[in-house]
Amino acid sequence: MLKKQKQQKELENKEVNSDEKFEILKRKTIKQLIAPAGIDASHIDHIEIASNVTRYARSFFVAELPRMATFPYLFRSMYEFGDINTSLYINPIQESTSQTQLNKTINELETERIVARDKGNINRESILAQKRMEAEQLRDQIASGFNKLFECSIISTLFTYNLKDLDKITRLLSSEMSKSLVNIKSAWAIQEEAFQSNLPLMEDKLKKVHTFDRASMATVFPFTTSEVGHPTGVPLGFNKQTGAPILFDNFHDSLTNYNMVIFAKSGAGKSVTMKTLTARSATLGGIESLALDAEGEYQAVAESLRRNKCYNKSKLKYHNKSI
Repeated sequence: MLKKQKQQKELENKEVNSDEKFEILKRKTIKQLIAPAGIDASHIDHIEIASNVTRYARSFFVAELPRMATFPYLFRSMYEFGDINTSLYINPIQESTSQTQLNKTINELETERIVARDKGNINRESILAQKRMEAEQLRDQIASGFNKLFECSIISTLFTYNLKDLDKITRLLSSEMSKSLVNIKSAWAIQEEAFQSNLPLMEDKLKKVHTFDRASMATVFPFTTSEVGHPTGVPLGFNKQTGAPILFDNFHDSLTNYNMVIFAKSGAGKSVTMKTLTARSATLGGIESLALDAEGEYQAVAESLRRNKCYNKSKLKYHNKSI
């Protein structure tokens, strides 16, 4: 009897404690639950995040960019270098403002070119003439509607559990970015503002912007590679940028599931792509497919696969369902 009474009391105490926990959760907001215990932003070049385990964070911004960039290798390290968060703030510039800025730049370049010519500096005169020609071409493209200017601010934050590791990783990241002629600078004495700018609050407090045109704007998007597909699978075509063949394996280990959706406008080739994938999967991989076809367009594919001598083990199950 005593054991049963003790067990009953323990169960009652557990229920009371659990009820108290739920009441605490009800009194707190989501922001209070996920927020760390505290953040120390008094340091000049880093921030300490106090929680169960103290973390260190350092924010920095892109200070200098190369004159020419290749997609997608410009900011690849800033997207996948350890525990790092990167924010992009992209604002389009109005065409009238772009024209005014470019005309001003063209006049300044021409003035500097004349000064360099008078001083006999042939190399600088050639460089300035090239820059002026590029600025004029960009101005004409914007005027005709083929191009557009954007202002972009790029801010990143590194996280580590040790201040020594934070310094080490920062040096390594700076070295990696310098290979693509990108100069990054720590947000010295403004770590708090930089850290807040890198939060999903849509507020850029640094305003360290760079001007991009439409073509160069593609270099900042967070794609780590231009290659599409898998090492194994069904050939679907060729990559226009690299010329490498595109193979698609619906059952590859890198995919979380086997689902696939094809979006495109009318006449872009959705049906052709699906028929190619179905026929080649059956011929090369022996994969059975089930087509729920309301218009009967997959019937020719099914019949040709049945007649194919190479396709002797697996069959395409075709069902014509009228709607």
